Amino acid sequence: MEYTRELGRRAALGLVVLGLFVIAAYVIEAFIAVVVFAVFLYYSVRPIHRFLRRFGIPQRLRAFLAIVLFGVPFLILLVYTIAIIVIEAQALIETYGLYEQLPTQGIEELDVGALDTDTLQETVAGAGAQGSIIAALASFSGALSLVGSAFVQLLILVVLTYYMLVDGPRLRAWLLSNFDDTGIIRHYFDEVDPELSMTLFGNIVNVFVTAIVGVIVFFTYNIFAPETVQIPFPSLLGALAGIGSLIPVIGIKLVYIPVGIGLAAVAVAAGQTALLLYVGIFFVVAGIFVDFIPDFFIRALISGDNTHTGMLLVSYIVGPTVFGFYGLFLLPILLILFINATHILLPYILWGEQTPAHQTTLGEFGGPEQQPPPAAERTTETTAVVDPSEATDD
Repeated sequence: MEYTRELGRRAALGLVVLGLFVIAAYVIEAFIAVVVFAVFLYYSVRPIHRFLRRFGIPQRLRAFLAIVLFGVPFLILLVYTIAIIVIEAQALIETYGLYEQLPTQGIEELDVGALDTDTLQETVAGAGAQGSIIAALASFSGALSLVGSAFVQLLILVVLTYYMLVDGPRLRAWLLSNFDDTGIIRHYFDEVDPELSMTLFGNIVNVFVTAIVGVIVFFTYNIFAPETVQIPFPSLLGALAGIGSLIPVIGIKLVYIPVGIGLAAVAVAAGQTALLLYVGIFFVVAGIFVDFIPDFFIRALISGDNTHTGMLLVSYIVGPTVFGFYGLFLLPILLILFINATHILLPYILWGEQTPAHQTTLGEFGGPEQQPPPAAERTTETTAVVDPSEATDD
C-alpha cells in the first residue's frame, strides 16, 4: 500500500513537472527565433569572452565587453546588410519595371522610399476633411508597437547571450553532475560544442567576409571602369556573392560570372569592344579576391571538422524554407545535434557503454565493392574516429 502511495505521488509530481516543461516549451516556441539567434550570437562572442580572460577581467565584465565589442557591432552590420539588400533590390525592381511580374500584390504600398515630407504634410493637412486622422494615429500606433516589439526581442537576445556566457559553464557542470553517471553526456557535449562553434559561426562568418569583400571589389571596380561596363547594384551583388558562398566551389561563380558575361554583352552591343579589357580585369579580380581567397582559405580555417559539407549545405538551403529566416541557423544546429546523437548516443542506447567503439564512419567505405572490416580488425581505427582532432570532412 505504501509503495502504491509513493508511486501515485511520483506520478502526480511527474504530471506537474511535465506541465511546467510544456509551458516552458510554449514560451520558447513563441520566441524561437530570438533563442536561435541568441545561440548563434553566443558562439560568435564566446571566443572574445575567452580571449579577455588572459587580462584578468572578471567574468561578468568580460561578457559585457564581448557583447559590446563584437555582438552589438555584428548586429548593426547584419541590419545594415539587410537594409542594403532591400534598398537595392527595390531599386532593381523599379529600374526594370518588375512590379507587374511579382506575384505579391500591394508592393507599391510598402514603398517607404517614395514617402517625402511634402506628401506627409499634404496628408496631415487633409486628414481632418477626409477623416483620416484616426487612420494616421492607428498607423503610428502600429509602427510604435512594431518598434517596441523589436526592442523587446533585442533585449531578450542580449540578455540570453549574456547569461549563456556567464552561467553556461555552471549549467553544463550542473547537468553533468546530476544526470551523467556514465560520462556519455559529457562525451556528447564535448563533440557538439566545438562543432557548433566551428560550423555554425564559421560558415556565417564566411558569408559576411565574402559579402564585404565582394562589395569592396565591385565598388572599387566601378571607380575605375567606364560607365558602360560598370556593375549595376554592387552592394546587392556583393551580398548575393556572400550568400552564394554557402554553396562550395560554384556558389560565388553563380553571381560574378553572369554579371561579367552581361557586361561583356553590353560592351559588344555598344560597339566598344575595347572595354572588354575592363571586363577581363573584372573576371580576374573577382575570381581571386571574391571567389578563390574566401572559399579556399577562410572556409578551411573556420569550417567544422565532422559535419559533412553536403549535408550542411542542404541544411542551409532547406532551413529557411521550413522554419523561415531563422532556419538558416536552426537547421544546421539540429543537424549537428542529430549527427553526434547517432554517432555517440545511439550506440550507447542500443548496446551499452562497452560497445560504441564498433561504430564506423561513412568515410571508411570506398564503395559497394568494399566491405567494412570485421569489428576485431577495426578496434584501432575506431579510436581515431572518436578523436575529433583526427576526423576528416569528406
